[in-house]
Amino acid sequence: MRLIGDFGTKQMAGVLALATLVLLATGCLGGGDESGPGGGNGFSVTFETPASNNETATPQVTASPSSTPSPTPTPFPVCGSNPDPAPPEVLQVQQPEAEAEVKVPFEVRGWGSTIGKNDVGVAVAIVNDRLQVLDVLDVPPQPRAYRLEPAGLDVNDDTRPFGADVVIANVQERTRFCLWVYLETDAEGLPKQVVQVPITVVP
Repeated sequence: MRLIGDFGTKQMAGVLALATLVLLATGCLGGGDESGPGGGNGFSVTFETPASNNETATPQVTASPSSTPSPTPTPFPVCGSNPDPAPPEVLQVQQPEAEAEVKVPFEVRGWGSTIGKNDVGVAVAIVNDRLQVLDVLDVPPQPRAYRLEPAGLDVNDDTRPFGADVVIANVQERTRFCLWVYLETDAEGLPKQVVQVPITVVP
């Protein structure tokens, strides 16, 4: 069982990259409307080029001029648009179901078509309703023996189930979260092959 808690430099870089991606996916940081580059919202995102191969690119949020007034704020959906959806033949999340109400601890489980290769498993990011990435959990694959694969999954020698119990501390009222379950990240640490699961955690 992996609880939300301490994590290292690589995980922190992943959290920063995912936080930037969440903001981009929900339209908070530029792009996509007719008000010009950056969407007229006054922000843009750039990635600094690392000085060497041993350094990680850090997302930088900078203010940019805005020619139009900011619209009245509206609530954001807890899951933004999925930047790179994983097809069901590659990755499936069986629990929790989308829009489920759960109590802590709750189980995240599913199957991946190739997650058994080199025991790569999956990553599970927990994003709250303020679009903050609370943690990114590394969830290893589990043994496949005596387990029935879900329909539609591409089954091969590397197909495995995954599962982990998740604890989110200090939930004192009904709170929306989005689980980002994904297989890999790109060079900037942004998730690829993603399944998003919106949930409500109740005390």
